[in-house]
Amino acid sequence: MKSLEVNGTGCGRGVLRAMQMLFLVLAFLGGPAAQAKIQFDVFPGFDSVARGGAWFPVVIEVFNDGPSFDAVVELGQSQFSGVPQRFAVELPQNTRKRLMLPCFAGSQGILMLDARLLDKDGKLRAENSQRVTQLGWEDFILGSAHQSYAGMPKFPDIQGRNAEFQPRVARLSIGQGMETFPDNAVVLSSLNAIYLNSARALELKEPQIEALMTWLYAGGHLVLAVEQSTDVNATTWLKDLLPVTVEGVSTRAVGPAINRWLRTGTSPGDAVSLRFAGQSPPLPIANRGAGGLADPYASLESDAAFEAATTPVVNFRLRAGQTLVAVDDAPILVSVPKGRGLLTVVAFSPERDPLKGWKHQPLFWARLAGVPKELLGKNEFNAWGGRGLDSVFGAMIETRQVQKLPVGVLLLLLLVCLVVIGPLDQWWLKKINRPMLTWITFPTYVALFSLLIYYIGFRLRAGNSEWNELHVVDVYPRTGDAVMRGYTFGSVYSPANNTYRVNLDAGTALFRPEFQGFWGNSGSGARIGVRTTPKGVEAELDVPVWTSQLGVGEWVDTGLAPIQARWDDKELVIVNRRQVAMTNVMVVRGSRLYRVKPIEGGGEGRLEFDGQGESYMDFARNWSPTFTQVAGRRNEVFGGGN
Repeated sequence: MKSLEVNGTGCGRGVLRAMQMLFLVLAFLGGPAAQAKIQFDVFPGFDSVARGGAWFPVVIEVFNDGPSFDAVVELGQSQFSGVPQRFAVELPQNTRKRLMLPCFAGSQGILMLDARLLDKDGKLRAENSQRVTQLGWEDFILGSAHQSYAGMPKFPDIQGRNAEFQPRVARLSIGQGMETFPDNAVVLSSLNAIYLNSARALELKEPQIEALMTWLYAGGHLVLAVEQSTDVNATTWLKDLLPVTVEGVSTRAVGPAINRWLRTGTSPGDAVSLRFAGQSPPLPIANRGAGGLADPYASLESDAAFEAATTPVVNFRLRAGQTLVAVDDAPILVSVPKGRGLLTVVAFSPERDPLKGWKHQPLFWARLAGVPKELLGKNEFNAWGGRGLDSVFGAMIETRQVQKLPVGVLLLLLLVCLVVIGPLDQWWLKKINRPMLTWITFPTYVALFSLLIYYIGFRLRAGNSEWNELHVVDVYPRTGDAVMRGYTFGSVYSPANNTYRVNLDAGTALFRPEFQGFWGNSGSGARIGVRTTPKGVEAELDVPVWTSQLGVGEWVDTGLAPIQARWDDKELVIVNRRQVAMTNVMVVRGSRLYRVKPIEGGGEGRLEFDGQGESYMDFARNWSPTFTQVAGRRNEVFGGGN
């Protein structure tokens, strides 16, 4: 018998050619499928940073090199009960898609964000996990849409035990490449301030502009640096927004004025005496020391080179607002209120020299953005922490069909059960001289006590399906209309294991479970699935038998303001534009709170600030223990107490 050789002739060569042809056919048929792959990249947070108890953006980039298919992108948080956010997308062959989805950060610390790409049949096609650093409520985050890579703002480094409160700068890319500037005002509310170069403002799309304006009028702080006069004059929305008229460019030495403002001036927010919804509250100082609160700006050294250098400055003619810094009576730094927010306009580019190379540039950015002094000096303070207000609003609409068993009653039942199945059973069987009956009496006791527990649970919790809803709406005035920032709290009680579908129709709408704060497990444990739709969001709430679940919808809309306010000499006139009477009306002015008589539908109410009113802080402190108690009891498993 002859053996076959690879390089032989005759039959061996024929087999070799047949094998080669087979390999070529298999490669031809399987090549495209083998080479087809899906690129699935995930970029979460503001430069991988998110604020705890707030929304953050997640940029998803998908490249499909294989056959077309309908896909679903699913986002979830592995170690916490986060909301699985789903978004449907078509993926044609050889197509790259970029999505920006919102996620809610329900904790503090490190979070693993799990992203999955599914087809319409639910088959997993790709997955990616990324780590997100979650900050506390007190941390300061500045979103930066700067023009040059080297022009990114930076803050001073915090030393010592408070280094964890280091203010952060997050890059917001616009235009070509990896775009990360959100087009959702709710997501933008996680930022304390935004720096925007006028050259980048030209690249903003309409949804991004609308989100930025909504965020600004709702309490944000926008710092706008005018790079060139043509950037403003050629852009209608930017021209209408600014409190100045732009008239050409000149070269000036801004160093002396900037240095003087940095040492002895005030931050933009302090200059107009505004509190911003997007700003962190003042940090409680645990130990200020004998010298009081340290001022990081008071002892800055002079820089002769910086003060002598010149830079191009756009000429401003003031129309509204307040001048913070001027050179030869020409304003170069102006602030003006916008609704409840603040717009700060800079007449030069901080991204260029001499500002770019100035040794005090980090402190300049800190004062310009409004970073609290407590974060910059050598002060020791403690974090606020605490609970969220979701539990308070949830308690207002919680079903009254559910009652909790006091822990004392439960312990008494356990004690009775132990006595019955133990000493009592032994005594009775011994008395009748039938100890072997314990094989019958013991399971009987267990069955009876199980039925008793079920009956007690049925009496305490069984009821009918119930849906309660509460709306909390903040109305911010804007030219021509009003911005309405709403929170919709929905509580559903289910007498059986069931899934309920909720729709929230709004141009900008998000849905999440109850947020319980940073103590322990911050999630409510609710299983909620969310799907984004062109008209809003759809959510599915899985509610176990005899329980209730709370879902929170956050939305932004524009329209006619339901109330108006104007000054009439020394009186504040409040106009009720609705047909429903307004009762328990209160007005806060500065640090004082004033009560107004009920206002009928379509009527007016007047208020003179002659009286003393009452302290707003005292009013808030009086309610704080009640809120804390309500939030704590809502999360308790057992009942009891007053």
